[in-house]
Amino acid sequence: MVVMIDVHDDRSKDRVLRTVASCSGLTTITMDSKDGKLTVIGDFDEMKILSKLKRRWNSAKMATFGSYDAKKEAETAAAAEKKKKEESERQGLEALNRPHREIPIYYPPHHRTVVCDHGYYNGCVIS
Repeated sequence: MVVMIDVHDDRSKDRVLRTVASCSGLTTITMDSKDGKLTVIGDFDEMKILSKLKRRWNSAKMATFGSYDAKKEAETAAAAEKKKKEESERQGLEALNRPHREIPIYYPPHHRTVVCDHGYYNGCVIS
């Protein structure tokens, strides 16, 4: 059974795990607090666990429920790892194709020299 629950810190995570662990018939309990995913494996009453969680955490929702298959779990983990690896390779290639200097180069304006001739003795130079 997979339950989605909002957990913000380690203290809340420990409370969730203790609440679920108080039920009988559990084999494995894992919690991924980053995704808010609680995975419970074993022979247990799913409604009892869900009702205990909903008493303290209103955000608890059952995502999936089914029999545990280790082979299927390993396949999904391998597929997720492969997808993650492909994503990192794609980001590496995009970084190589990106221009090396994203900040535009500033070229100072070219100065012009103007010579004015207002007479024999009064010449001016502007630069």
